[in-house]
Amino acid sequence: MKYKILLLFLIGLTSFKANHKFYVSVTEVKYNEKEKSLQMISRIFVDDLEDLLQKRYDKTIVLTKGEDKKIVFDYLKKYLEQKITVEVDGKDYKVNYLGKEYDNDTAVIYLEVPGVPHFTSIKIQNAVLADLFPEQKNLVHVEYKGKIKSMVLADGKLEDVLNFND
Repeated sequence: MKYKILLLFLIGLTSFKANHKFYVSVTEVKYNEKEKSLQMISRIFVDDLEDLLQKRYDKTIVLTKGEDKKIVFDYLKKYLEQKITVEVDGKDYKVNYLGKEYDNDTAVIYLEVPGVPHFTSIKIQNAVLADLFPEQKNLVHVEYKGKIKSMVLADGKLEDVLNFND
């Protein structure tokens, strides 16, 4: 229920043009039993992502649907694999950036963590854009064995642990 309320709140926020800018990303993590992997989809506002790439890597980068250069893929891969980390039952796993697409003003980013066995706890760090925007909030929803648990990462707390042993 909290997940649905939070989603409705975020949709409402994106529907208004306000003088005050807010910074938020939403990441969904689902365990794929067949593949033994964590499949992740992260939604980040395109203008915030573009600001990041321009300030961190190349001032001339412009994110445009269907016209991104290969260097954008490389920069995003480098950045996201540093800023999103996953630890399962105390073991670190590599997060692989697969690609992205655009949905209106949002970049939909695809990531995967392969080779993950069943687990009882998952620690996720999501520091995306927190180095550029101090007010950045990164919401993470993890679905495992039919349960969905969530975390809000912000204000210096850029990682948290979810337990699925209950």
